Amino acid sequence: MTALERQLADDRAVRDSARAVFDARMDEVRRALGERSIPLRTADEAKSRAMSAAEEGMAVAEESKWILVGTALAILAWLLRRPLINSARTAGSRLFGTEPASPWERLRDWIKSKVTP
Repeated sequence: MTALERQLADDRAVRDSARAVFDARMDEVRRALGERSIPLRTADEAKSRAMSAAEEGMAVAEESKWILVGTALAILAWLLRRPLINSARTAGSRLFGTEPASPWERLRDWIKSKVTP
């Protein structure tokens, strides 16, 4: 047997062993796909990831409750900023004695400003 024939035999042996490994892995994949379809696997994976994310979120929330409460209050204050500002103005005017004029008084003052040169 020449060196080329020996090399050819070695290469065939390597090829055959690689093919055997590939075929074994392909059989595993086919068997696994036969048990559950790809959409079912995807759904199960998505559910498990969502559950783990929710559990991690709950753990973080339990560790930092006051930060979450503060953030929620800040968001609530931002959403209610106009009513809060109006209430503060009303309370301030009542505290400092500058009671807002009634609508009739404002109308009378407006008419005076239009009539008087």
